[in-house]
Amino acid sequence: MSETRRRFLALAGLAPVALLGARQAFAQAQTVCYDLNAMSLAQKNMRRSVGFVDPAPDPAKHCGTCAFFVATQNGCGTCQILSGGPTAQTAYCTSYAPKPT
Repeated sequence: MSETRRRFLALAGLAPVALLGARQAFAQAQTVCYDLNAMSLAQKNMRRSVGFVDPAPDPAKHCGTCAFFVATQNGCGTCQILSGGPTAQTAYCTSYAPKPT
């Protein structure tokens, strides 16, 4: 058996293990703070009216640095502008106000 074929078979045997590990790491990295499909129409309309987007177009202005954001866990929180609705710290809306220093 040639060296190239042995190397290929060894890598092919490890590929499923590597893919499983990568999938778990990706799932942990992407925290879901809210589900737009499960939100009420009022909450969806409120988000639309304040120009809510996720992720924020400007990395310096995002919910995590906004005075109206209250952090909960894992990069998630609630927004006073959205009547306490859930949001991610990476989101943004036109009501953004920087936290006082």
